[in-house]
Amino acid sequence: MRWTENDLQKAKANGLKVFDSKPEIGITDGRTPKIKIEKISVEKNTIEFILMSLKQQGIITGFVTEHKFDAVRNYRFDWALLDLKLGIEYEGIFSKKSRHTTPVGFSEDCNKYNLAIQNNWRVLRYTALNYQNLENDLLKIIRHPEL
Repeated sequence: MRWTENDLQKAKANGLKVFDSKPEIGITDGRTPKIKIEKISVEKNTIEFILMSLKQQGIITGFVTEHKFDAVRNYRFDWALLDLKLGIEYEGIFSKKSRHTTPVGFSEDCNKYNLAIQNNWRVLRYTALNYQNLENDLLKIIRHPEL
């Protein structure tokens, strides 16, 4: 899915975080220029854009970001559709250093998802290779909530 500049401007107008890819240049010690480039997650922006679009169309009632579903462990979902008790996670496994791919990090993710399921949550998980399936997956769940 590709977004035009017009799509991104509409998303910004509707409150979506759209990051400017231009670097910020500053001087830190009077001699050496420092370039600050913010990491852009096209996938996470796209997921949020899809959720906003589904909300605007009335297909979902809404969503929240960073929803804490467990007060003891402070586990959070990247996004949650509270009325469907559905958590959505984006797994950042494609960077050089990702806690999701270490044995401890992966195990902690398993603990998190197991606890969510034990508390009657459904969890959809996405990566940079499959995040575009979100809309179809949500529509299937909405049309067939018994699944």
